[in-house]
Formats: sequence, structure tokens, C-alpha cells
Amino acid sequence: MPAPESLARAVPASPRPQTAPPPPAALRLDDVRVTRGGRVVLHKVGLTIPAGRITAIVGRSGVGKTTLVGVLNGLVRPDAGRVVVPGLGGLTDPAALRDHRRRTATIFQDNALVDRLSALDNVMLGLADQRHPLSPLPWPDAIRRRAALALDSVGLLERAATRVARLSGGERQRVGVARALVRRPALLLGDEPFAAVDPGLVRQLGHDLRALVARDGLTVVLVLHQLDVARLLADHVVGLVDGRVGFDGPADAFDAAAEAAIFPPSFSSPTGKD
Repeated sequence: MPAPESLARAVPASPRPQTAPPPPAALRLDDVRVTRGGRVVLHKVGLTIPAGRITAIVGRSGVGKTTLVGVLNGLVRPDAGRVVVPGLGGLTDPAALRDHRRRTATIFQDNALVDRLSALDNVMLGLADQRHPLSPLPWPDAIRRRAALALDSVGLLERAATRVARLSGGERQRVGVARALVRRPALLLGDEPFAAVDPGLVRQLGHDLRALVARDGLTVVLVLHQLDVARLLADHVVGLVDGRVGFDGPADAFDAAAEAAIFPPSFSSPTGKD
């Protein structure tokens, strides 16, 4: 009978579990700094936004979340540092910035809707860059159908002909989501997109975004104030504290200790917008 040592040597070692490779980057920020009104809003922010994933940006009011979204969509130009999109290059190049903006859609905090227009017309405005701004012709049927499908995806098809001024706050928020989705973007950004939406619809919209990510490889970055939604919906969480990255990691690692670091009880939020 072989000695225990010989038997141990004869048994092959169990293979180590293989860790999944990290997803490719959709966007990279290298030491980005943004100053507004003499105040540094973002301090040397370094981030990699994973492609084909949902990233939640969390933090107290005034810490730079909205400004960060502006940097990601190219509306806010950093004072220092670089924003790089793989395959396009740095966004200081006008051609790269134009291509990046073309494949990016943003759901703004205030919805930026036109009250006198119908829900359908507001959604079609998401495709305004695809026709001449002075064209007297009606929208093509193909675009109207595309806008109707976007409204249907957020449960508002029956309100398509209703003027936005007559919609509730939650319905207006959903029109803003539809207007972003109608562009069929590669990168979808949202600044508090669920702020005025009831919890049941938040779950439905979250399910729809998850389906788009799985089906189309969509990259989603959302500023969220509901931490339970962030943990449920996101794959990745970025936490900001006073314009600096205080947490950057998978959603399941955003535990109570990480939350306390991002939302310290003694923290006093600066005045002014993010």
C-alpha cells in the first residue's frame, strides 16, 4: 500500500478557479479635473467605464455626479486630464468627439422636453440630427414607428399623442428615457433617470435596460440616489466624495462600510450644482 505522501503526490492538484477577464473599456478618464466658478468640482478623477455593463454613480448632492456625466458625454471639457474612447481616441480631437456624441444618448435630470409638443414628437427630437433642421416635411414613417416603439418600451404608447405639458412627472421622465433609447446608442447616460418614477416602474425600466445590455451590448452609466436600485441594477458602482473617487468596484462589493465612506454622517454637502 503506497505511503500517504506517495498517494498525495499521485493525486493531481485541483485546478484553480478561473476568474473571468475584465470587460473591455467603453471609456477611460485619466486624472480629469473640472473647475466651475473657481471651485474644483472633479479632482484628478481616474476611471474606466466597463463596456456592456451598467455602472451606477452614487454620492451626496454637490459632489460632482452631474459634472461627471457631462464629461462622459462630451458636454463638459476638463481643465486637465484626458477622456479616451477606445477605437476613437481622446475627446480633445473634434472628429473623435463628434463620433462619440453620435453614438451616445443622455437622459437629463430635468428631462429637457418641449411642453407644447406631444410625447411622440419629443421622442422623435432624439433623432433631430438625422434630418435638416429647417425641413418643412413631416417626420418619415420609419422614424415615427421607431419613436412609437421607444414609447412602448417605457409603457407610454397610449400617451403618444398627448402634449407633454399634460403628463405627470413620472410620465415626463419616461418620455425622456424613450427619447434617449430611440437613438439606439452604444452608450446611454442618465442623470437621476428614475427620480420621479414609482418603484414598480423603476423595476420594469431596470429590467428593460438589463435586456438591452444583454441583447445589444449597450453600456449604461446612471447617476442614482436610490442605493437599493443601484445595488439591484448595476454591475459596477462608482462613489464620489467631494469630487474624488471614493469607491470604484463591483456592485456586490459596495457594502455597508463602502456606503459609510461615500455617505459619511458628518459630511456637509457643498452648495451649488454637481
